[in-house]
Amino acid sequence: MKQVSEKPDMTLQEAEEHYQLSSEKYDVDSGESHLAYYRDKHPSNYQVLLDSV
Repeated sequence: MKQVSEKPDMTLQEAEEHYQLSSEKYDVDSGESHLAYYRDKHPSNYQVLLDSV
């Protein structure tokens, strides 16, 4: 997994909205969970979500 060194300039609400929007485009047949896909494709946004838990 890549390390995210820069501080994301996205709020938690923006990251949640982006995550929801990306799930609409996500193909479930790929065998990879949407969360894992999101973590790999949008690591800084994923970090915002992770930090809020």
